[in-house]
Amino acid sequence: MNNKKRPTIATVAHYANLSVATVDRVLNARAPVNPQTADKVHEAAEAVGYFAARLISQRINERKPAYHFGFLLLGTSQTFYKTLSDAIVEQAHDARTANIVCHVELIHDRSPQSIARQIRQLAERCDCLALVSFEHPLIIEAIEQVREQGVHVVSLLTELSTRQPGAYVGTDNHEVGRTAGWLIAHGSASTGGTVAVLLGGHRFLGHEQREAGVRSFFEEKAPQFRVLPPIITLDNGAITEEATLDLLARHPDLRGIYVAGGGVEGVITALAATPQRQPLCVILQEPTVESRQAMRKGLVTLVIDSQPQLIAKALIDVMVQLPKAQTIDPQRHRVMVPLQIVTPENI
Repeated sequence: MNNKKRPTIATVAHYANLSVATVDRVLNARAPVNPQTADKVHEAAEAVGYFAARLISQRINERKPAYHFGFLLLGTSQTFYKTLSDAIVEQAHDARTANIVCHVELIHDRSPQSIARQIRQLAERCDCLALVSFEHPLIIEAIEQVREQGVHVVSLLTELSTRQPGAYVGTDNHEVGRTAGWLIAHGSASTGGTVAVLLGGHRFLGHEQREAGVRSFFEEKAPQFRVLPPIITLDNGAITEEATLDLLARHPDLRGIYVAGGGVEGVITALAATPQRQPLCVILQEPTVESRQAMRKGLVTLVIDSQPQLIAKALIDVMVQLPKAQTIDPQRHRVMVPLQIVTPENI
């Protein structure tokens, strides 16, 4: 005979360190309960094996607001965007304060007309949008139009200069650039030399801010280094490879390369093809399988990680707040996620 007592509401209340009345309110929806408290009751019910744990979960979900969120990301071969997309969907699924349906779309056609059209079409199905895009009048106009229709828009990874201050989630790109400059200066001979910055394109303000950060660091802290005019690669591996080979051939005093955007596989290929080159500090943006292998081989010095998991969590938190917000709060709706430095020792 099994003498083990069946868990009761009192058992759940004791485990959760709450009153029986609170657990009863959650179970029977008798009165509003703080979402964190309701989650605590649900976790306790599952932990003790309470038979109505699934019903408690259902009650909690019924009281959550329901949103459709749209995400417009760059359609590239970079694993970063696949990692970010997966992290966003996971964070939305695990959100405790809302029931969220995700609509993730990729930008394959980078013409401003096409991106503006995608923004308008996605906004028709969504309460809030988050997008990675370069700046162009047609794109800004599309953002302003959907905002007037009541759809909130979050700039993701790279800020966009809209008429009214907008929400933003990503790294502080100027800080990222200054960090890259500091790393190159401290990873090179103190006598100085030439430094190259490779950008995806000028229209991505995030890339420009990184390049400006690099330049400002060397001007202020290490003037013995000369930063070359930025090289545009369009995030293309073949273009990046050719640009790197050209830099190595034309600048014997080259001391550092910072790839502020994509196309990193091209840099790695070029470095592997020139084993007799001068000592060089090479910094890439976002860790990949290729960059990790390149660090192990000594081709790449460091990688700056924007931490997509943290970005996804911050993004969902901000987007859940926006439908109820009257105005953009610079403290709550503009989130700068800290970067992480990946080295061969902490891969």
